[in-house]
Amino acid sequence: MADLLNIGTSGLLSLQRAINTTGHNIANVNTEGYSRQRVNFDTRAPQLHGSHYMGTGVATDSVQRVYNQYLAGEVRERTSSQAGFETFHQLSSRLDNLLADPAVGLAPALDNFFGALQGVSNNPGSLPEREALLGEAQVLADRFHYLDGNFSDLGAQINARIDSAVLDINALARGIADLNQQVVSATATSGGQPPNDLLDARDQLIDQLSARIGIATTTEANGAVNVMIGNGQSLVVGFTSSQLQTFTDPLDSNRILVGGDGPGGITDLARFLGGGELGAVLDFRQQVLDPARNQLGLLATGMAASFNAQHALGVDLAGAAGGAFFAPLSAATSAYRGNSGASSVSVAISDPLALTGDDYSLRYDGAQYVLTNLGTNATQSGAGPFIVDGLTVSTAGAPVSGDGFLIQPTAQGAAQFNVALHRPQDIAAAAPLRSQALLGNSGSAALDSLVVSDASGLPLAGPVTLSFDPDALGPGVPGFTVAGMAGGPLAYDPATDSAGVPFSLGGFDFTLSGVPGDGDSLIVENNSGGSGDNRNALALAALQDARQLLGGSASYQDVYGALVADVGVKTRQAESSAGTEKALLQQAVAAREGVSGVNLDEEAANLMRFQQAYQAAAQVIAVADEVFQTLLNATRR
Repeated sequence: MADLLNIGTSGLLSLQRAINTTGHNIANVNTEGYSRQRVNFDTRAPQLHGSHYMGTGVATDSVQRVYNQYLAGEVRERTSSQAGFETFHQLSSRLDNLLADPAVGLAPALDNFFGALQGVSNNPGSLPEREALLGEAQVLADRFHYLDGNFSDLGAQINARIDSAVLDINALARGIADLNQQVVSATATSGGQPPNDLLDARDQLIDQLSARIGIATTTEANGAVNVMIGNGQSLVVGFTSSQLQTFTDPLDSNRILVGGDGPGGITDLARFLGGGELGAVLDFRQQVLDPARNQLGLLATGMAASFNAQHALGVDLAGAAGGAFFAPLSAATSAYRGNSGASSVSVAISDPLALTGDDYSLRYDGAQYVLTNLGTNATQSGAGPFIVDGLTVSTAGAPVSGDGFLIQPTAQGAAQFNVALHRPQDIAAAAPLRSQALLGNSGSAALDSLVVSDASGLPLAGPVTLSFDPDALGPGVPGFTVAGMAGGPLAYDPATDSAGVPFSLGGFDFTLSGVPGDGDSLIVENNSGGSGDNRNALALAALQDARQLLGGSASYQDVYGALVADVGVKTRQAESSAGTEKALLQQAVAAREGVSGVNLDEEAANLMRFQQAYQAAAQVIAVADEVFQTLLNATRR
């Protein structure tokens, strides 16, 4: 009877654990990260009775959580990707909306500025039109400042998000390390039985960590999980967690970097980190925000330089040479805070139209300087000065190996963009020179397309007279003699050149055409009293569509349009990728929940099955008791 009683008792105890486990599953149906558990039964060791073995009942082998490591890893990978693309899209959308908004974008301000310039060219002597041009110029400068201010605000928010993400990562890493210790301790205490709820809690922290940064995991023999980030940097090893740190960029005090402890102090890890919110924030700053700010600065720098250059080729209402319309811009440089030598660097923008918008690093390697384009990684080395992409980089002082500088030719361009001219009468709308043909000329000679290319020789000391002479360059070789300036005679044959021939003389260009008579003269002189002259205003207005930037390949609108398009394309790509990853994440979660999630219908069926088995086991005990009582009653007779 004892054997039958033990068999029934073992069934009761085992089924009670199964019912408890089923109840635990049902109670946690809404618990995030919970994996359903099941009881694994095993037969107890049989006993030999005579010539055969008799069963002794059932035992609970283990309480196992239903878990698929591959599906869990897929969820983490998709979580990291989806969080990264979603964060990238959120940030990029803000920049895209800012640049493309007609109310605050730069394109309308550019159009209004050149529209006002067209008004000056239509009525160059009118002060109201000139006042309107100065007003639109200030609006344009304010728009540059507004956009740059928003870029700076977005950069500050990125710093805050980096700080927040690093704090979360460090807290989650400590939590995982603590749970590693609890899991290992609980497993040892239970004789190797897994602490399922602790494992779920640890997996939930790992899932949360994957949303912050891309991770890889490995499991040790004792059950502890190791977590790696980046290119294999250890974040959690056993019971110990490493702590990421944020620190100020040694070359830019407005930028926060992410690093870890290294042999020589904090090591910058930003370029190795990817995935999740932190990776997306770092990628957005490097791939979108910094290039956008540089391109906006490139437009500001190039526009100020090219507009000033053309403005200097004109004269104002008083006949004086045009001054700077916009304030000249300069490249920004910063020294590495760890510099120990007495070196210095100076950067001059020698050709603003050749600027690329890239930043540069200048490092001294102990023997020479190495200048690196941070956009293309192209390098050149030597003692300096370096001539590259419209810049002249000069060095001075006594450098020490490791000394470095960051050169940002255009990053501060939008912030520095300002109107330098304040009086409407100082707008140089007129050309500095004018031409005329003498009334007594007998032929049809004409001097047209008079354009100043170099104002250094202006104003002229006196009128320059070009007189036609059939023997100007020798007997039978016709041309124009030049009086009042060096540079003649000019070869001109009416028989072949009457349609027009271009010439350059003393810093100005012009075209001679027609059939002159012997002795016919053309005069070039200073344009005094030319208040109605609009030739330089027209030349300034033509800059709107002229391909002056990026080595002559892009206009002002082209540069800004390319900036808006580039940000827009990256925003759309991030949006599409975020949507795709969201769908893939939902599929991965559904697949994991299909294995590990609690199904109430299934648990209800299990509960009924275990209850019926429990009742049957109880009946076995009752039968054993009845048989035992029958034997007792039999012995009383």
